[in-house]
This record gives sequence, C-alpha cells and structure tokens, in this order.
Amino acid sequence: MAGTELRGRGAELSRAIAALRAAAHTGQGTIILVTGEAGIGKTAMLQAIAEQATRQGFAAGFGKAEEMDQIAPGAPLLVALRSGSRPLLDSDGFTRLADLYDQHLWLVDRIAALLEELATRGPVLIAIDDAQWADRLSRFALRILPGRLAGSPVVWLLTSREAHGPAIDELTSSAVDGVHVHRLELGPLASSDIEQMAVAHLGELPTGRAYELLRGVGGNPFLTVQLLGGLAREKTDGRMEGGVPAGLITSTRRRMAALSADVSELVQLAAVLGRPLPVEDAPRLATEPLRTGWLELVVATGLMVEAEARVAFRHDLVRESVYADLLPSHRRSLHRRCWHYLLTSGHGPIAAAPHVQACAVQGDREAVEVLRQAAAQSPPETAGDLLRKALCLLDPADRERCEVGLQAVEALVRAQRPAEAISTADRVLAETPSVDGKARIQLEIARALWPMGRLADMVRRIRETLALPGVSENLRARLTAVEALTMTRTEPAAIALAAARAALTEAVRLDDRLAEELATEVLGEVARNEGRHADALTQFRRLRELAGTRYLGEEITALQLLDRYDEAEELLAAARRSDTLPPSVLFAQMWQDFNLSRFDDAEADALTLVRLGDDLGNHAYAIEAWMILSSIALGRGDLDKAYEYLAPAERHSQADDDVRMPGLVLMRGWLASARGEVAESVRILKPHLMAARESRSYWPWWPGWMRVFTQIGLAAGDAEFVAEAVALAAIGAERNPGVRSFAGLAVQVRGVVEGDLSLLAQAVEILRASPRPMLLASALVDHGFALLDAGEHREAVDQLGDAWHFFDKAGNKPALGALQRGLQAAGSRRKPWAAAPARPVSGWGALTDSELRVARLIGAGRTNRQAGAELDLSPNTVATHLRAVFAKLGVRSRVQLANAMHTMPGSFDVADDTAVVPLPELGR
Repeated sequence: MAGTELRGRGAELSRAIAALRAAAHTGQGTIILVTGEAGIGKTAMLQAIAEQATRQGFAAGFGKAEEMDQIAPGAPLLVALRSGSRPLLDSDGFTRLADLYDQHLWLVDRIAALLEELATRGPVLIAIDDAQWADRLSRFALRILPGRLAGSPVVWLLTSREAHGPAIDELTSSAVDGVHVHRLELGPLASSDIEQMAVAHLGELPTGRAYELLRGVGGNPFLTVQLLGGLAREKTDGRMEGGVPAGLITSTRRRMAALSADVSELVQLAAVLGRPLPVEDAPRLATEPLRTGWLELVVATGLMVEAEARVAFRHDLVRESVYADLLPSHRRSLHRRCWHYLLTSGHGPIAAAPHVQACAVQGDREAVEVLRQAAAQSPPETAGDLLRKALCLLDPADRERCEVGLQAVEALVRAQRPAEAISTADRVLAETPSVDGKARIQLEIARALWPMGRLADMVRRIRETLALPGVSENLRARLTAVEALTMTRTEPAAIALAAARAALTEAVRLDDRLAEELATEVLGEVARNEGRHADALTQFRRLRELAGTRYLGEEITALQLLDRYDEAEELLAAARRSDTLPPSVLFAQMWQDFNLSRFDDAEADALTLVRLGDDLGNHAYAIEAWMILSSIALGRGDLDKAYEYLAPAERHSQADDDVRMPGLVLMRGWLASARGEVAESVRILKPHLMAARESRSYWPWWPGWMRVFTQIGLAAGDAEFVAEAVALAAIGAERNPGVRSFAGLAVQVRGVVEGDLSLLAQAVEILRASPRPMLLASALVDHGFALLDAGEHREAVDQLGDAWHFFDKAGNKPALGALQRGLQAAGSRRKPWAAAPARPVSGWGALTDSELRVARLIGAGRTNRQAGAELDLSPNTVATHLRAVFAKLGVRSRVQLANAMHTMPGSFDVADDTAVVPLPELGR
C-alpha cells in the first residue's frame, strides 16, 4: 500500500512472524488470515509479513483478487504461482496446468503436487490479497489445498474485509485438517499512532478544526493518510483550517475537479476498468486525445500511482470512491467502453465479461455473443454462470434462447450443479417452440438425473419428449437409448436388453456415435445386472473405443468380477501414472484392494473417496465407500462404527427408491443380523433377494452376498430365502463359467445347506485357486465345522486353523470368537490358538503395514506422488494414509515425522511382502 506506514501493528506483526517461524520449524501448514475494514491496513500488513517471510527464507508468490475480475477462474492463485522475479512454478510447470483448467479437482491435485515438491526444499508462502473477492475456482482451490498440504511448510496468507461469512469460512475450513489458522483482526489505530502519523506528514500536530477532523477518521490508516495529504497541501497554501473534506468521496471529487475533462474521464474509466491500466493503452481507452503530461497530473493528485509502465489507484478505496461518485447511467456507459477496449486490445472475452454483465440490458445481442465467447473459453463452473446471464439478456421470443439455454444446461451439468441445470432447463423448455430444441435439453437433463438416481423424473421427461411430433431421428435414437438405460433399474432384464439392442441397431443405422455410446452403456449395465460379466466386459471395452476412458472404472470392475485381477491391476497402474485419476477409477481401486484383502489400502481408498465427495459436493462414489468402511468396521467387530459409517451413506443417497442404491438395503439387513435381529434382517433383505432374478441391480448377484444370505436365512429358518440364495449362486456360476469365485461359492452354499462334506471340500479346493482370500476363509470355516460335526477332529482343526490365522491377521474379532466357541462346543481338546495382541491406538505399533510403508517413504523425503509411484497407490490414497500416520504418532508435519523416524522401534520395520489380511467375504 504505497504511502501508508505500518504503525501501531507491532503485536499483530509479531504474531504473524511467530506463525511463520513455527511453520518453517515444524513443517506444518498454516493459514494467516488478516481481516479488517477497507483502508485499515491489510495490504500493508500483508506486505510486511511477506517481507519477513522472504527474510526467513520462504519462497513466496503473490496474487490479488479483483472485484471486477471474478470471472477469470483461479486468477489470484495462478498469478501467485508465477509472480515475481523468482516465481514458485517455472514456465513448463505452469504451462502443464493449462491442460487441466476445466477439471478443477485435477488442477488442484497438480498444484498440490507441485507445491508439495517445492516445500521439500524450503518453506513456501502464498499470499492472496482481498480474498473476499476470490472467484469460484480460487475459493475451491483455497478450501482444499491447505488441507492437502497440511504436513508441508506452506503458509497461506490471506487478507479479507470479512472476518467471517460463507466465502471466508470456506477458505479457513482447513483448520479441521490439522492446519493452524491464525486470525489477525486489524482494528482502528490508537490515537497516539494517528498523532505520530500526523507529525510525520505535517511536521507538527494539527490543532483546532483540523485536529477534530483527524480524530473523526476513526483510526483508519488510509483515511488518515488521505486527510493528512489534504492538510499538507492546505498548509502549503496557508489554509490550515478551512475547506478540508468530510469524507473520502468528497475528497476524491475535489481532486478529480483539478483535472481536465479528458484526464478526469480517463480516471473514471480506470475506476470502472478495475485493473491496472498500461500507460500506452490510455489513449486507446480515452475518447478524446489526452493532453500532454496527463500521467504526471494524475499522479500529482494522489489518486493514482505509476509503476512498471502501468497506472493504478493507490488503494481500492480510492477506486471505489471514484466509482461510487458516478451516475448509474454514466457508469453503464463506461462499462461498455471498457468492454470494447478489452476486446480490441487483445484481452479477450473473459476479461470483458464482467463489464458486459454490469451494463448489458435485455435484447443486447452483442453482449450475449461476448458472454458466449467467454463461456467457450472458461471451465464449466464459470461457463454455466456466463451462459445463464446471456440467457437472461435474450428476449423471450429470440430464437437463440434454446441454443444458449442448452449450452448453459450442458455447462451446469459438467460443473456438477444439477439443481441449477434442471431449473435452467425447465425455464427454457417452457419458452422453446423448437421440438428438437426441447429434445436436446431433455436429453441432457436425463443424463444428469441418472447418477442422482432420479429415475421417475428421467422416465417422465423422456416419454413426454418422445411423444412430441417431429423429433428428429438422431435425437429420438438418443432418447430411446436413455430410456433403455432407465429400464435397467425399473424393468426386468429381458425388457431392458431388447430395448438396448433396438437402440443400438438404430444408432448404427444413423451412424450416430452418441446414440451408439448410450446404447452400448445400456448393454453393459444389463449384462452386469444379470451377472454376465464377460458380456459386460465386452461392452465396457467397446465403450473405451467410443468414449475414451470415461467408462474405465466399469471395465476394471468387470475384470475383477471375472477374477482377472492381474489385468485389472495393469489398467489401474496405467491410470495412476497419468496426471488425472478420476473418482471412478479410484472407486475400482477400492474394490481391487478390498477383494484382494488389502484392507488397510481399501480403507484408505474409501476415506479418500469420501473426502473427494466432500470436495466436489458429489457423493455418488462416496456412498459405496461408506459401505466399504462399514463392512470393514463390522469385520473388526465394531458394530457401532459400522452403523456410524452407514449413516452418511443413507443421508446422501438421493435415489427415488431403494432400486438405485440396493447396496444400502443389503447393508442394513446385514447389520441387523450382526445385531442379532435375524427376523428383521430377513424382512429387509427378502424383497431384494426374491427380485434378484429380474436383474434390476448388480448388488444381490455379487459373490460374497450369497454366503451372507445363506447364513441369515438358515439362522432365521426361512427355507424359501435359503433356497433362493442357493439358486442364485448356481445361476451366477453358470453365467460366469471358469470363474473360480463364482464356482466355489455356488458349491459352498449348496454344501452348507445340504450338509455335504464332499461339496464343502470341493468348494475349498476350488477357492484355493481364487485370487480372493476372503472367499477361501469362509469356505474353510464352513468345511471345518462340518468336519467337526462329522467327528473328523484332526482335519477340522487344520482347516479351522488356517481360517483362524486369516481372521487373526485381519483383526476380525467376531470370526475369531465364533471359531473358538465352535471348537469348544464341539468338544475339541485343541488349546485355543494364540491371537495376535490387539493393536494399540497410538504410537508406532498402531500403524498398519501400509501406513508404515508410507511413513518410511515420506519420512525419507518422498512426496506423495513419489511414494504413490513406489507403493502402487494414488497420491490421494497416500495422503489418506499419511493423515492416519500423523494422528497415530501425534505429529503434524513431514518434518516431525522425519524426526520421529529416529525413534521407530526395529520391530516395526516394514517387510517387503504385503501381508494377506482377509475378512469374511462381504459385498461383491
């Protein structure tokens, strides 16, 4: 803040310096939030703190949010990364960010990785002035990044006129992630500080009316400087007592009056422009030739300053006072001139868009075109807002409304703002006479409703649209394909399959690639719902040809269900090597780890998905992640925790009914049985089990549930329930020939129900060749107890012993207890196997094998990305493990972890081989 002295802020600056030193020493992420009213000295404080940081060896970047530039996504943060003579990111690193500009989460991931690597070489400061004006992308990034970098010495220095409020509270929400938040609220300066400033400016303390005015500024440093400047000029003129302005606008108006009309108008235009103005561009912005020496005149008034060939207001308050003094009509006129200047001077439509929004009126087609051009160059989040504004500017009868409305809906859907997309679509639909226009909008909305589970709304919209006369063949084919997609959840498989095949035939005839993609997706869904996983794999691989990697997660899941985990791992590894790992692939990784009994990693994957859901505000994948967490907790004997994890899944499910998310129903039934409420469990589960042959969902068909269903049905004495579980297991094996997991389970449940030792032995042998340890563990238990019942104690103990060690490694207390009770009830004389000691809740002994591996690599200086590459984990999963490590060891940063490594007991060194830790087969 040029010309403003940092007086009376010693205590606040000392606190900030202490926070900087603590961050550099401990290596822990920190937020310093400087708040206060306009002109109170926030920018001066930011500059002083930044100067102290650079003296302490911080690498620093500086950005500023602009009131008139909120349309430029991420500008404050991106400028901070490239500011100064020694920018935080080199040009290559910064250029690579451009490829991710329209993918907010991946952009933030890349920035986090780059800053994390930079922080390994020394502490980092990111300073953002006027954060209250941060755009959507900047707020999104600033909400996530501090938490992602909590264990690194990265300090986020933010200033804001607001101490609280939605934007600021969102920016400081990282406090819950272990980030220190220091709030420095700047209040009015003390009278003694104001008097010292007066003496410094005037050479003496003013008296009389001037002194009263000085007291009237309320301790605001900027207003004090403005007042003292006026007093200094009047003292020079010999008029110390008279004519001093009572407020900033009056003061500004007086200074403006000293300028010629052309220069005064240029200052007004600069105030409307809201950004530093290149000196060479000033003549282009002005309507009349500027008089010689205009720059010196403007600077002499004290309104503006010149630096690096740019002229800017000395403070935002000055710009705001000039802006506020403009008549509304004149202000709109100046906004229009600014927008034309920005376009003609090469700044582009994104820079012009805020001015368009500030002055355009309905029917302004030129304004609409600028907003559409800006939207085309913006990420979906920003594009949606620009297009909605453009839509409002169009007359109701304008034929462009449908096209602009469709673009707005598409952008809002991509930005994952379905509620706004639907409301925008419905408004346009009510005004659109074009049948094809209506069809295109309804198609986009239907596709948005699918992941939300709003099937009834989808069906209604599609059928109403198909009933309209004159819908084009291509749009009809696409709508028919989407209608077939809804049938996979609402109709028997045969009906959905016939509809999908008909839709595909029509798509191929029309050579409509989107319709073909949609119909192929339906074929994949139908095959998966029926448990025909080889067919599902064929369809999802075809989708990779049609739509790239959008359906990669589904392809990996199909491979898993075919026991082809090596191939699934190859696809996952390739995806991890890319810079973008979509949630769908992390979702597939979670199931890969869970099914292969890598429960520590599965738990971390699930927690990562939950965190990503919170970041994005979209919990589609988080719902099944909570179910996995619930399953793991139940396997560990923590029923309360299992219910705790299931609660948010229930809360975030937005399905029309249980058809879209039947997994939640199955989990409810399973938890009821674990609580001993077997009859209630059957009541919950039976409708879904008995309807499974209609194949409206894949969940009841997946292998692990058949054993769970059989156990519950036998405990309840429900023969019909048991018989259907056995039949479904057999159908699953028949539909997946050669897949050991399906084959073994089918034999196993039949052996359990019939009490057939040979079948149970056969199931064990089949499942020994399955890659899924959980399935083998359950088969060993069933065979072992059957052998005990048959008096074959020696062989029974061997089988149960194998199962015991599986469950012991998993920490599965319920299974261990059941094994021990069963052995005692059968009269076995075998002494109880010694269980591994319970894992402590803190310290090195509390860490899982995966957490230990992560701790060793991070403690040795690896970044999350580097550790992930060595451990075959995503960087986000590494971060989840690392948060657990910090919590269990009581450390808050990588530096503290590295120091703690010196105290690590040798007995906790990590082995090279990953331990196999099975749980009873659940879910899939």
